[in-house]
This record gives sequence, C-alpha cells and structure tokens, in this order.
Amino acid sequence: MTVTTAPPPPPPSPSSPSPGGPSRHPTRRGLRDMRAMLLTVGGLLLASAVAVGIAYAVKGSSGPAGDVQASTVDFKVVMPTTLTTGKHLIGLTNNGTVDHEVVMFKTDLPANDLPLKADGDVNEESPLLTGVADSGEPLKAGATQSFATADLSPGHYVAVCNLPGHYRLGMKLNITVAGR
Repeated sequence: MTVTTAPPPPPPSPSSPSPGGPSRHPTRRGLRDMRAMLLTVGGLLLASAVAVGIAYAVKGSSGPAGDVQASTVDFKVVMPTTLTTGKHLIGLTNNGTVDHEVVMFKTDLPANDLPLKADGDVNEESPLLTGVADSGEPLKAGATQSFATADLSPGHYVAVCNLPGHYRLGMKLNITVAGR
C-alpha cells in the first residue's frame, strides 16, 4: 500500500486576507470604525448645541420687553442690584403663586428700614422716599409686563412689593445706581 501525502497548503500571502480571518490591514478597519463613531458623536454634539441655542432664543423672546429683567416670587424681588444712570424699561415676570408688584424708591434708607404705615406696609407718601418706578396694578401669577423708570441718578434705591403684608415677608431689595 502506498501512502501519498499532499504537501501542506502554502501560507496566506500578505496581500490576500485569509478566509474568515482578520483583514490584511487591521488598523485601517479600526480607523474606519473610529471615524464613523467620531462623526456620529460630533453630529450628536452639534445637534445638542443647536437645540440649546434654539431653546435660549425662544425663552429670551417670550419674556417681557426691557433692558432690565425683574421677577417676583413668593416672597422675594429678583433683579439686578446695580443699574446704570438714565431711564430703564423693566421687564417684570411674576413667578409667584399670588399677585405681586414692584415699586422703586430713591432713598438713603436701607431696604429693611423704610418708613411704614400702621399696618406694616411701606408708607409710599413719606418724604424720605422718592418714587421712581411703579408696575401699577397687581400682576397676576404667571403674567408679565413692562414698565419704565424715571431718569435714575447715581445713588441708593429700594425695590419692594408693597401689596398688603408682602414687604414684611421679605419682598425688598437694595439697588445701587452708578454712573455710566
């Protein structure tokens, strides 16, 4: 009996991939996969940045007109504590759950020491206070409006909500007006 053995197959050449085995340039395939992943992540980041920009643009356009933005909450007045001289338009948003207002006075007195009436609300008629802005009628919860200030000169001012009991509950804010 004669046994013949076939010679072993030649090793795969470097120019052709072996069947079912790795590609001839595994680093190229890895780079292609990484590039696809980076493009996907970059696209997602770009889409997120665009979405954030649109959200800020929409939010900014839905607020009240004004070069100074103010808001009221239960029971606080929120607005910049430093303003420049001149006239301002205040955009007011009531973020509270009850009606609020904003009244601004020029005074040498700190916000905690304004002259009061017998009921504990600010005495807006006191000669120690000079009214410079008033939002008018009480603003309903969730509502917005704009109102103008008088021509503000450098000095100390106070913004308050003077609806019954609100000043005593903390709705007061010291403001400084500085030259431009």
